[in-house]
Amino acid sequence: MKNKKLYNYLPNLIISLFLAFIFLALSLLFAADNIFFEPTTYTNSMYKIKIEDTAFEEIQTYCEQQYAYTGVEADTLKKSINKTDVSNAIYSYVEDTFSYILGKKSGLPEFKADFTLLEKNISDDYTKWAEKEGVKYSQELEDIKQKTIKNVEQAIESDLYVMLLSNINKPNGISTKLKDLLVLARKIRIALIATAVIFIGVMAAVNRKHIGGLLYWVGTSLFCSSMLILVPCAILKGTKYYDGLAIHNDTVYNALTRSMYGLTDSLIKLSTVTLIVAVLFMALFALIINLTKFKKKEKC
Repeated sequence: MKNKKLYNYLPNLIISLFLAFIFLALSLLFAADNIFFEPTTYTNSMYKIKIEDTAFEEIQTYCEQQYAYTGVEADTLKKSINKTDVSNAIYSYVEDTFSYILGKKSGLPEFKADFTLLEKNISDDYTKWAEKEGVKYSQELEDIKQKTIKNVEQAIESDLYVMLLSNINKPNGISTKLKDLLVLARKIRIALIATAVIFIGVMAAVNRKHIGGLLYWVGTSLFCSSMLILVPCAILKGTKYYDGLAIHNDTVYNALTRSMYGLTDSLIKLSTVTLIVAVLFMALFALIINLTKFKKKEKC
């Protein structure tokens, strides 16, 4: 089999380049549905480092520091928050956010931390202090109490918004726009699949006399698209790029960096599967070439 017959080089090269970018786009669109916005991508990553423990420890430290500013005893705050509530608040908010973006939930996600006990215990402390000191419980004291409750709740929430989700879950915010974009992306994916089928059909026609050529060039397209994902992801992971993120809150930093590494690992797995498929196509091409040569030798 002569090379010029197998590789109708220019048309195959052009079609292969188009296919490579189509396969790349399809990989990323697949990742959007099954990796980027899949809640378990993030919750599994955070669970591995026990992010609820880090958040709980930061809240406990905050409680110990508050007496100097509010007069509320650390034990009052500590007994108002337990680790189970912290864990539930974190994971449910992450899951609800990405389920909303994926269109599995219609309503904008709401933060579900229960501060009922916290508010009751702080109120009781203020009342007891006023009685003990013989101070009339005035509106001014009530305002101070409400401000204390608000500040404490905001501080605790900042430790629980592990993926900075409070910044994207605003009305008409980023999560709503991502949800709309994902709907559009799914339509684009259907169009790209149809386009890929057409291009492969054209390539099959170009290589109609030599099926090995089709396998080779489709394999080449898959190989290139996989490497366009695999190489950048490998660099990000190898250089520990996410470790350099400037986030002062340890809980948010740990959750975000771990999740980004988890996301990168998932992309590496996806591109590796594509790479394996590409290698199989090329191996089949090599097998067909060798079998063809063997049959020709037998005829001779």
